[in-house]
Amino acid sequence: MWFKNITLFQLTHPFRVSVESLEEKLSERSARKCGPLEMSTIGWGAPLPNGTALTLSTEGCILIAARKTEKLLPATVVREVLDERIAEIESTEARDVRGKEKQRLRDEVTVELLPRAFTRSRTTYALIDPENGWLLIDTASRPRAEELTVLLRESLGSLEITNPEPETSPAGAMTQWLFHGTPPAGFTIDDECEIRENDEPGGTIRCKNIDITQGAVRKHLENQAQVVKLALSWNDRISFIFDQEFTLRRIKPLEVIDNLREENDDLDAEVLFVADMILFQAEVRGLIKRLLEILVVK
Repeated sequence: MWFKNITLFQLTHPFRVSVESLEEKLSERSARKCGPLEMSTIGWGAPLPNGTALTLSTEGCILIAARKTEKLLPATVVREVLDERIAEIESTEARDVRGKEKQRLRDEVTVELLPRAFTRSRTTYALIDPENGWLLIDTASRPRAEELTVLLRESLGSLEITNPEPETSPAGAMTQWLFHGTPPAGFTIDDECEIRENDEPGGTIRCKNIDITQGAVRKHLENQAQVVKLALSWNDRISFIFDQEFTLRRIKPLEVIDNLREENDDLDAEVLFVADMILFQAEVRGLIKRLLEILVVK
């Protein structure tokens, strides 16, 4: 199993919670279905498919999975029922429904509809790496990452983490790599980027499937534009999009790794999941260490 994205946090203190203790702490906040009047719930689920354990320990890392269940109650449905309720009151009582009364009716309608709403669940995986002091979350969304870190903090009692603090900004580094066409050793610039114009607040240019080291892209960089996202490959083994927030997006194994994965195709599903996770950890650990070295992260 490979993460598609990585939001990276650094642990400010060594992670000394044993796997057994972590399992026990997570079990106190196990995932559950929404109650009749709950819009959403979040808790811990099994990271291993069809498994029951809430942790999976592999090569010194611990895989965990936050599962969020939420009810789908479209605003259009609430509005339709609310409009009918208001029309009935205004017709029978010959008066307008306004302000606080309308809000009260909206709340009543929402409560009435909640038990009949459809539900959906999504899982967000995270990898605790005590050796390197990292917490890797499989999302590029900061709010979604925060949901998981809040849940983990509540489960552990405390969790002190920080964002990477590079001496060289990722945007500044990527701009120089692309402008000079000289990425750091081990990296290759691919065919996609996003640049932001300094003289146009909010002005963003996205380029894809072209040679981004030449032509119009270079002219924009000459005019002090900055690269905020850049497609890169690492040692011909992994491709990804690196962004100015030190987030890795759209991580994909390349042919060399795919060949290694195919060698394990005959394993059963659980063993294959673990083998794939170990392969992912080995590759991504090297990649992140190299990025941290390049940007001289504190």
